[in-house]
Amino acid sequence: MEKLSQGCLAYFDSASGLVPCKVLRILGRSGIASTAQKVFVLLTASREGYARGGTVKTDGLHVFPRKAVDRRSYRLSVALARPEYGRGV
Repeated sequence: MEKLSQGCLAYFDSASGLVPCKVLRILGRSGIASTAQKVFVLLTASREGYARGGTVKTDGLHVFPRKAVDRRSYRLSVALARPEYGRGV
């Protein structure tokens, strides 16, 4: 199981698809991602509706470490992630 921590490269799950990002800050309890946890990310690429360099605050269910995402032809799968909290800026 991959861990999501401050400073790691990740994907933000948006309506425009997966947007590459970097985790800036994580608030909440460690453990399996949930809606009670808040993650602040810096977008590292532009997608429809999202500009590179912008920041997004979302819950823990919408951010995945890049290593947890497996892209194969005609299939996308995301493994469960365990956010590590308490390392906020």
